[in-house]
Amino acid sequence: MERGSGALVGWTSQDLGPRLALKLETVQKPPPHTPDDVHTQLVLMDKNQAVQLANYLFRVTGQTPPSRRGRSLFDRIIGR
Repeated sequence: MERGSGALVGWTSQDLGPRLALKLETVQKPPPHTPDDVHTQLVLMDKNQAVQLANYLFRVTGQTPPSRRGRSLFDRIIGR
């Protein structure tokens, strides 16, 4: 495997205004891991690309994106 590829073990992001910095952490061997085993890849993208990536991941995993709104009054009343 080339450096930066492997099993994803962590990620963080930083809001840079119109852009987003996504730090991906990967390992190439089974646990236990030492700090030297963790490789970091920094990906810069605009926020539209971040949304497209998120929607793609929801779609390929069969998950539903979270609702932007809270539950409606009707849903709260009937317990949904």
